[in-house]
Amino acid sequence: MHNLIIAGIGGQGINRLAHIIATTCYAVGKSCQFTVHKGGAQTLGSVYVEMRIAAGTLPVLGPGIPNGKLDLLVALDPWEGLRHIKKAHATTKAWVETSVAPMFVERQNPDEHFVLNTNPLDCFADIPVELHYQAYRQTAIETCGQVRMANYFAGMDCLQALGISEIARYQQIFFEQIPSAVQHRRSVLQ
Repeated sequence: MHNLIIAGIGGQGINRLAHIIATTCYAVGKSCQFTVHKGGAQTLGSVYVEMRIAAGTLPVLGPGIPNGKLDLLVALDPWEGLRHIKKAHATTKAWVETSVAPMFVERQNPDEHFVLNTNPLDCFADIPVELHYQAYRQTAIETCGQVRMANYFAGMDCLQALGISEIARYQQIFFEQIPSAVQHRRSVLQ
């Protein structure tokens, strides 16, 4: 079983990405349970999804991933990823966006262990996890011409981390569930 958190802010497509990953898991014969947590999502607030994915049947599990039990973290915003780092353990794998989303309000300290007004990527450097920095926003702009496709690339990393190799199935489900993304299909399939 894998415990996965996808974290970001409202407007990044976290909720939709969770549905796509869950649908892909079911399509390839895996079980999946997930919960979407939204802060002030319509005003760029915190949004994250807790997912549990297994090859066999999942037991009925509690409402959240316990501290120290997080296997995979995908953060489309580094500050939002730091909010969940207390759930990580020494072999947790983390994929973290390299750019910080602009905010119209001052960021709050996600955990008292981190100092505000620092680069959140510097905070990740001190955490003992397997860390992968990803420029999802930049890749989306360079590949598709718009930042809104960043969640597509984050989803690819989720699947690879879960050992799901049916990428064509993910792509089919992604473009079926997000009709507005179809215009970018050719760009990402090259």
